[in-house]
Amino acid sequence: MTRRQTHHRFRQELSHVVAVVLLLVACACPGVAGAFSFGVNADNWKGELGRPGFAQAIKDLGVEFIVWHVSPEEVESDRIMEIVDFCRANKLAYLFNTELTNYVPGVPYFTNADGTYRWDLKPTTMERFKDDPLFLGQVYDEPMLMQSLNGVVVNGRRIPPYFVDTATMTPQQAFNAVAAKIAEISTYHASYGKVAVFEMVLPDYAHAAARGGAILAPKLLKETCNDLMFSMYAGAARQYQQAELWACPDLWFLDRFPEKGKGGPGYHTPQHLYESLCYAYTQGFDRVYVEHLKGLVDLDTGLLTEYGRKVQAFHADRTDLPRRSWKEFEPQLVVKRFPDGYWGQQFSTFLPNYPYGSRQTTPALRQAADQWLLLLHTESKKVLPPNANNWNALRHPFCKNTSYFPLAGLPPMLVVDHTGGEASSIPAPRVVDLTAP
Repeated sequence: MTRRQTHHRFRQELSHVVAVVLLLVACACPGVAGAFSFGVNADNWKGELGRPGFAQAIKDLGVEFIVWHVSPEEVESDRIMEIVDFCRANKLAYLFNTELTNYVPGVPYFTNADGTYRWDLKPTTMERFKDDPLFLGQVYDEPMLMQSLNGVVVNGRRIPPYFVDTATMTPQQAFNAVAAKIAEISTYHASYGKVAVFEMVLPDYAHAAARGGAILAPKLLKETCNDLMFSMYAGAARQYQQAELWACPDLWFLDRFPEKGKGGPGYHTPQHLYESLCYAYTQGFDRVYVEHLKGLVDLDTGLLTEYGRKVQAFHADRTDLPRRSWKEFEPQLVVKRFPDGYWGQQFSTFLPNYPYGSRQTTPALRQAADQWLLLLHTESKKVLPPNANNWNALRHPFCKNTSYFPLAGLPPMLVVDHTGGEASSIPAPRVVDLTAP
């Protein structure tokens, strides 16, 4: 066995051990969890609803709600009713995901009067569906990533601000400005009785979104360990007294996705998905949806893939799993810090260290970021490297040479932001304050 194979096997075994330990912890303090709802991410851009077996696959996967990627052409025409009628006929709740704005530049429909580039569902759309109890609201997909790219040139395209042009602000001013804009957006959706859900990819930025009233839906899997994402996002939801906490186990890893269930070296595995669903259930996430349906089902045949069968296995097994409330989770460690968005960008090929799109930083903030990553290194018993916590740090030797694993083995912990007062309002035996001078 080669050195790399030995290292990979060790990581796999470690991940399994950590999963067992965290399940035992959950058993010890189950709390009172809310109802659990399972969903998927899907689209109808190529007439997927007309494929054989689509409806049956949705039933076989135990789907209760669908997050639909949509286009303006769909929403502004009767084509959107294909989705809506399908959901109504099958008693499925639904949301509209507007990620398209992240990838299609220069569309007037997405261009706002203040110079931002973001798709808020129009009042005509909200009015059209506000009385449908199955319509839950809008999902903003990776919005804080787009805000952090404010002014960055990617593939010849300069990224406009997503929420606010924060380029000349300090990071703290940018935090406040972005949170204030999110509050406007959340209030807009609430005026129609709907929610704004923020599907978040980075192991940071949770607190500004929670402060603004958006429902947090951190991506599990993707490029970050699940327990780190929970610590960050459950901490933000607790600090800002959120009513719900969602999660999105995402089968994308960097540029790899198991289309029709076809994976390979470096892909998230079916077992990773199963473990992440079990983790989300035991940690008490309220709604959990998998991205994307086309990895769970061969849409040409309607047959479930191995990934889809792992979803079925999860449903069969979850009745025997412990489930606690994230609201009553008892951390052993609470960390207070300014959520500056740093995860190791010095090792990234194109993602900059621009907190909330701000071009400014200070030695004190950078020192606190270094302390944060070093703390994670120590608390994970050196499973995480001391200067990065996300596989998007592509040039980091660890990230280049280590396969993804779902759990870092962090202790039960929550993270609160710099506004949390002298001590956290969340009781814990240990509190680490990274905002102290």
